[in-house]
Amino acid sequence: MQWLCAPLRSSIVTRTALAILVPSMLLGLTFASFVSGSVDRREQQRAEIRLQQLLSTVERTAQIACYLKDRTLADEIAQGLIRNRAVSGVRITSGDTTLSQAGDTRDATAAREGGIHSSRIATRIYSPFDAHERVGELALFVDRAVIHAEASSYSHAATFAMVLQLALVAVGVAVAVYFFSTRPIRAVSKELHRIRFDTASRLHVPASNRFDEIGSLVTDVNALIASLADLLTTEREQRIAREVGERKMRLIFDKSETGIFVLDERGILESWNPAFIRLLHLTPEQLPQSGVTQLQQLLASHTEHLDELIRRSLMTGQSDDLDLEIAGGAARAAWIQVALNPIGPTSLQGIVNDITERKQSELSAHTLATQDTLTGLLNRRGLETRLGAAFASHSPEYTRELALFQIDLDLFKAVNDTYGHEGGDQVLRQVSQILQRNTRRDDLIARPGGDEFVVALVGVADPSKAVEIANAIISEIQRPIDIGDGRYVHIGASIGVAFAAGQSDSPEALMRRADVAMYGAKKAGRGQVRLAPAPALTETSAVA
Repeated sequence: MQWLCAPLRSSIVTRTALAILVPSMLLGLTFASFVSGSVDRREQQRAEIRLQQLLSTVERTAQIACYLKDRTLADEIAQGLIRNRAVSGVRITSGDTTLSQAGDTRDATAAREGGIHSSRIATRIYSPFDAHERVGELALFVDRAVIHAEASSYSHAATFAMVLQLALVAVGVAVAVYFFSTRPIRAVSKELHRIRFDTASRLHVPASNRFDEIGSLVTDVNALIASLADLLTTEREQRIAREVGERKMRLIFDKSETGIFVLDERGILESWNPAFIRLLHLTPEQLPQSGVTQLQQLLASHTEHLDELIRRSLMTGQSDDLDLEIAGGAARAAWIQVALNPIGPTSLQGIVNDITERKQSELSAHTLATQDTLTGLLNRRGLETRLGAAFASHSPEYTRELALFQIDLDLFKAVNDTYGHEGGDQVLRQVSQILQRNTRRDDLIARPGGDEFVVALVGVADPSKAVEIANAIISEIQRPIDIGDGRYVHIGASIGVAFAAGQSDSPEALMRRADVAMYGAKKAGRGQVRLAPAPALTETSAVA
């Protein structure tokens, strides 16, 4: 069956031919079997009619033979009738006398028992002169087998002719279908297998099918090929452009000095570039895992600020940023700016930039504005700012525990006159170091200008403690000061001390009181410490 199944699956011609031939043959055989039986019956009927007609032909002669009882004439009639192939026997009788008998004249039952299929056809013979006077009988014994054989032969011939005609028609139809349909389709199919959609090649329209359905089909296929070729070309160009764009974006993503990352609404990182790792100064042990690590874990000291930044960006749908100070390399502090931009309902794209230089510039600018360039201490503006912030933001208890020293160097002008400004600058630097050694980190030290210094002791409310610290400062300043090249100078210091009087007090009033006390110390003979009276006592004295 394999030899038949393969062509049936792969060939329209084979399937079409079988679809036409098989039903045609089955129909022909069915119709032929029906026609064969019908023809057989009709031929037998026609044979009997012919025999009846034969009897009618010799009836006149038989009347004369029976009337005259002429055996010779009866034999001639019998011999004439027996020549018919369908007649197996003839008997002519006149009364009880058999005038002539030829062939097998047994009755039908005996003939069938003897293997002969026959039947008897008899006609009564009347007198030629009196139509009512019966003078004899003429009987024909018909050979049914001969009649059946003739009928079968005729029906077989008719059946064969019919089947042959149907077969020829089926073959003709199959051939027509092959030449006008399947062969052009096969040719188009073979050509279609060889065609390349990425070239300008097209199917050829068969000349004989230029204006029919196959030609229309080929034209439509060519149009489809052209459309597919255009789509392939466009798709290839777009793919190349996309690949180029992706390579550019990947190059930018990987090589960018800006850290780029994507996170969800919980802060869990989904992707990042190498610059992100570098800018956050992450160690190999701190490297994040996609879909697991939160940005807040990498910047643990700024968790609350990052949570607020994520919430604000998603709520407003706008880009937002935040400046953060982190631990940089070599134990130095670094500054980064984290900016977030929503790219979906629950996703954000972020960038990280190193703003350390900018922050350092800002801090440097602020330092230059508030710091003395010679000694590194606060200048007048820095002192006013820090004192103002202390009075504005701290509790009354804090402002009452604040002792302000107004310090003026003695004999400093002589140093400047003798050793010049370089020597004087060296003295000012040494004094600033002395003040730093005798104070704490939280205390304020400033050089408002010239040879004046201000010290604000935080958390000191006891006058004796303040005087003790002031005397220690004076004692160390009075020691010889090395100004270089083996040269030493001697100076002194006068200090006025004033204490803050609570929230009702102000930095300006406090400094004025300390300044008045300092001038009092100078008048007392230099190298002295004087306490400024409390504001209430000053007011009482003024009234008196």
